[in-house]
Amino acid sequence: MRKALWIFAAIASLLVVALGAAWRGGIIRAPWSRQYDRIVEQLRDRGTVAVLGDVPLGMPAVESSLLAVDRVPGLAAALRSADGAAVGAVLQRAHLDGLLVRVDGSLRASGAPGSVAARLASLRPVGGLSAVFLDETMALYERDEPIEMSPEDARRLVSVARLVLSGAASPSERIFPESLRRARSVEVGIVIRDGDSPLLWRSTRGGSVARALLDGSFAIINRWSSPLQDRYGRLRDALLTRRISVSLFHDKGVLGARTAGFLRRAAPGPSWSVGFERTANWEYVLPTLPGTPTQDPVAALSTLARDRAVPAPGYLRPEVTIYRFRALQLIEQTPFGDVQIDGEP
Repeated sequence: MRKALWIFAAIASLLVVALGAAWRGGIIRAPWSRQYDRIVEQLRDRGTVAVLGDVPLGMPAVESSLLAVDRVPGLAAALRSADGAAVGAVLQRAHLDGLLVRVDGSLRASGAPGSVAARLASLRPVGGLSAVFLDETMALYERDEPIEMSPEDARRLVSVARLVLSGAASPSERIFPESLRRARSVEVGIVIRDGDSPLLWRSTRGGSVARALLDGSFAIINRWSSPLQDRYGRLRDALLTRRISVSLFHDKGVLGARTAGFLRRAAPGPSWSVGFERTANWEYVLPTLPGTPTQDPVAALSTLARDRAVPAPGYLRPEVTIYRFRALQLIEQTPFGDVQIDGEP
């Protein structure tokens, strides 16, 4: 009898060890492992991805090859620096398809507070990198081409938008510098302001900053409706006393968790704005102007969902995909006046 109990205990111990190993390796799924479904989906169809921090226990196996940052020449040193572009250069040189970072506080020795590693782990902005997905446990970053914007280019963009909105023919894209004509996926927002308050705004996506700006200008013209004309007159007349701002949206990533605490940690103003997609419609909260009160992402998403008639529970509905994004804003200080550049590139 004693021998039989010993054999049973040995078998049970081996079974527990085997099940634990299978769970750790993602071969079997625990009920709580569903939280990793979305990060696993994000890693699908990627090649090799560098990992800063340990992969969470119980995370299912992924199609990508996960490689510790210490095994990528130069990556650990770049992460300890304050230069996000240097990290992006290493990712590009090593032909990596992303950088996976633990963001739940378990990452140790991530570097000085201002290092790239520490900023990525705390979900703060890093120039040259974009978080394409982030939740309470991990964030997936990609190399992102920094936006270059000189004061002269900022003035040119706002001036061109003003000319087109006033009825001028669409100019050739050749009037823009090469940096604004360069092929890149970008979203440009244009806002007509009555004081600081937005009067009318539209954003468009395009293959270059120049193309998206021109398309956005015509989108504004098409939206100047009869109620606006009755109150402000023709658009060209209204623009004589109204300011214009142009925003370049970038560093846009899916927020995989929706708790209030996570949203406030991942998308605090004024660095971030928020928006969502539902039934292929992209809705967003305008970035705040310098010196104006910052927006709470939870309140902003709740208001946006209510304004867009999203049924309860609003942005928490499963078909709604929530995003955070940054904006480089080019803001006229007065109509036809100087242009302020606000926001991190």
